[in-house]
Amino acid sequence: MTKKFWTLLSILLIAVLALAACTPAATPAPTAGGESQAGGETTQLSGTISIWHSLKEGEIEGMNAAVSAFQEKYPDVTFDILFVPDDDLRGKYETAAATGGGPTMTVAHADWGPAWYDASLVTDLSGMASSDFQASINQAALDSVKYKNAIVGLPLGLKGVVLYRNASIISDAPTSFDDLVAKAKAATQGDVVGASLERGFFFSAGDLHALGGKVMTPEGDPAFNTPEGVAWLNETNRFSEAGPAEYNTDNDVNLFKAGKAGMIIDGTWNLNDLAAAIGADNLKVDPWPTNMSGYVQNDNIYLNANATGDNKDATWAFMQFLEAPETQASIAENNTGFIPAANGVTVSDRLRQEAITAFADGVAFPVIPEMNAYWGPMETAQKSVYDEGADPAAALATAEESINAAIVEIRGGQ
Repeated sequence: MTKKFWTLLSILLIAVLALAACTPAATPAPTAGGESQAGGETTQLSGTISIWHSLKEGEIEGMNAAVSAFQEKYPDVTFDILFVPDDDLRGKYETAAATGGGPTMTVAHADWGPAWYDASLVTDLSGMASSDFQASINQAALDSVKYKNAIVGLPLGLKGVVLYRNASIISDAPTSFDDLVAKAKAATQGDVVGASLERGFFFSAGDLHALGGKVMTPEGDPAFNTPEGVAWLNETNRFSEAGPAEYNTDNDVNLFKAGKAGMIIDGTWNLNDLAAAIGADNLKVDPWPTNMSGYVQNDNIYLNANATGDNKDATWAFMQFLEAPETQASIAENNTGFIPAANGVTVSDRLRQEAITAFADGVAFPVIPEMNAYWGPMETAQKSVYDEGADPAAALATAEESINAAIVEIRGGQ
């Protein structure tokens, strides 16, 4: 071997080592138990995870439990957590993030995400979240954080519209809408009604999806003026066959709490109150009958677009940790109102477990700006059919025209 050969070999070896040193390694995802692994070896994380939130008493305990569990795995990671009143959180975050600051992670409302993404204040997670990781999350909740082909945040916990039943009045869950009507009629006696169903747009729009239609396209344009839309108005018009039908009132909830209604459609945020009123043993959260469904909502966790380096890596690892089934179950045990967003989570509370089952057939609530164009025209269309006997197809056509005009304004005339 010549001296020239060894010199060339040395230069080549130095170049290879330099290239390897400059190639960034992908941030390893935490396992279900919270360990980040790469090539079978545990990877240590460091950095500071700063969190802004407006969690209430009874909710923060679940987050604190998750923080403690994460730090047990990663003692070199520190946390800086700040409570911000809900009324102030959006403005405070937008001001800080727009000037290059803010926390690395924020717990906030889902409907803030699209505006934050448009303003480049949050990170698109679509290139960071693997397909397996995405599949581990309730799909309705995951759909609600997708915007313009981006994933603008992750769902932390779920809430939404469900079908409640008083088992002391109606013993078995209905399997279809027609079965619901039949069971409600059979249970109506004296001052007890079999059902008092809420059909306001927020509470009934999920039925349109269950009937094979949809309210809007992914871009926000109307998609309801179809035969499925007509079927939706006809079905919700039949709510009155099951008992007194409501439209954005509390009459149904009040009847149910008094033990005078067998079934109602309401939000999971009233679950504990309803259980206290009629007894937890009597309260059931039923799977959605055929041709019925409800909106699923969630509070989100967002990764600040300004997060970099170790702080960003640690925060993304913590966000994935929060979605792990074991973490979600732990949060639920420390927060009596928390309904997990991860699939395959079992909670000890029967009612919340039943809500998880119901949400599996739920519909993602649209959080895009165009949704604001829908409320008035859709409610007008519904009332014209329910109260005035208007033709459903004509009512939907009128609503579509009004919504299209409003969307033009929302999009700045485009």
